[in-house]
Order: sequence, then C-alpha cells, then structure tokens
Amino acid sequence: MEELTFGLTKEEIEKLDEVEYQNNDLRIERKKDDWILEPLIPTKSIIILDGLGGSGKSWLAIDMAFSIGLGGEFLGRYPVRKQGTVLYFTAEETPERFVDRLDMITGAYGDNENLYWISTLDEKFPFGSSIFQKDSWKTTKTTKTARAIEYYINKRKPLLVVIDSLINFYGLDENNSGEAKLFYELLTSLIKKYKCSFLLLHHQTKESLRSLRDDDGIFRGSIVFREQARQRITYRNIKSEHDGKTVSARKISIEKANYFSPLLEDFPVYLRWSDGIHIYDEAFEKKAKEHEEAKKKFQPVKVKKDNKQGKTNGDTDLIGKNF
Repeated sequence: MEELTFGLTKEEIEKLDEVEYQNNDLRIERKKDDWILEPLIPTKSIIILDGLGGSGKSWLAIDMAFSIGLGGEFLGRYPVRKQGTVLYFTAEETPERFVDRLDMITGAYGDNENLYWISTLDEKFPFGSSIFQKDSWKTTKTTKTARAIEYYINKRKPLLVVIDSLINFYGLDENNSGEAKLFYELLTSLIKKYKCSFLLLHHQTKESLRSLRDDDGIFRGSIVFREQARQRITYRNIKSEHDGKTVSARKISIEKANYFSPLLEDFPVYLRWSDGIHIYDEAFEKKAKEHEEAKKKFQPVKVKKDNKQGKTNGDTDLIGKNF
C-alpha cells in the first residue's frame, strides 16, 4: 500500500513528526526563558517601540542595548536576564551622526564590546535600506538588504536585533495587512533560526502631538504591526516643572505584554534624560506624573454625533471638558 506523503519529502515529514507533541510532553525543556531585559525585552520575540519622530526612541533603544551588552540593571531597577550581543541597524542616520550618540553614551557607561551596528546610509554600504521590493510584475521579493541582515545576524549571533526604523527598512505599504504579515513572517523565520528578538522602532501619527493619552489611535500603519508583536512600548515627551524649570520627562509605557512579570506594574515610568542616558529619579517622576494629570483634566474630549439625532457615539467633534 502506497504511503501518503501529501507532496512532502521524507525529510520534511520527519521534521513535522518531531514537532508534534502530546499533552504536557516531557521532551520539552521546562526552563523559564521569558526575558532578555525584564520587563521590556522578551526573548525570541518581536517588540514594537513607537513614538513621534525625533522624540528619543533611538536613545532609549541604545540605552537598553548598553544594558544588555554590559549586564546589570537598566535604570538600576530592571534586570538583564541574558547578557550578550545587540545588533543595531539604522537607516535614519549616517555613521558620523550615529557615532555621536555612541560617544555620548559610552562616556556615561564605558565601552560596550557587545554592540555592533550598521548604517545603510554609509556610503560604503552596497545596497538600499528596503528589505522588500516589488518587481515590474508587482511581485513582492526580498532584497539583498534582507540577505545582508541575515549575514550579520549569522555572523554575530545577537540576542537582540534593532531595526531603526521599521518604515525605512520595510519597503512596502505600511497600511497593507497582507504585506505587513509578509514582513513579520520574515522576522519570525529569523527568530526561529537564530533565537534572537527584534526591536522595531516605529513612528506614531501626528495625532500624538495633540493627545495626552497613550491610546491605539496614535499608532501608524497596519494593525498587524501592533497586534502580532509580543510587546509594545510607547515613548513620549511630557513637559514638566522641576526645581522651578520646565523640563521634558521621558514617559515609557508598556501598552502590550504577552509575558508576565511583576515589574510590569511599575509602568508607565517617567525618566530624566541627560548626556545620552535615561535616569530614574523618584522625586522627578512624582512631579512629572502630577503635571501630566493636571494637564489631562483640561484635555478636550472627542465625541461623535449621530447626523440625524445628534446623539454621541464616537470621536469626531471636540468638546472642551474638565473631568
């Protein structure tokens, strides 16, 4: 009797059999391995870090990269569970610009031999920035940049790969869910192969400028980017009064987390930023929170009116409200 193969090779069938488990299968290792940097960077995951352009997302990504590379605790509070290499790809800054950041942060932390980085704006980089492109037949294909990224991942075996920014490397329509899934499928294949995580820096919509609320309305592009990421971190500047001066607090929120950590209860946190690094200061945080809450009380609230009956059911017209 001929054995059914369903168009699969013998080797493929053997691999499929290896990954079929029964109940709480004893072949699976019971090792807790959820975090690289708890509770911000989970292992073998896609993480989105979004904020307005120029708000400081890259500074936060580099700051976390130094903590992961050097070990210890981020902000003196959040433990690095796995110390190792971070690979940073930037398509936003030339090497001369990016190294200015690293000079500053190295001055604060010391040398980090576990950070490697590539700028696609380097004159010597032989390809463009986009990972995908469409040919004349509108067929989506990966570029040599995608292959170059895998070359570097294979070479350095990083715990974390930073993509700065998503839109510059993506190369497709950011509002197309099907194309967004292709991008995530590529990253997932690299995660499975190299056991790394990806931190994607992403820009928010301009609505973020007018809103004090960290809601989903400020997320830019397809919902796939947000919903299929394991973790979403938001980053924004909050104007605050401290010691009689107007300063900018860096508000870090975790809007989505698929893995549990008791440290998630700390967030959002409000940080000082100085000389390239983020600093936790309890008194500063308290003032920043108070200032933000005071501003929220006078934030206009959006309401939508039913055209026929004048009923409110959504968010079009602005009505100033003190609540």
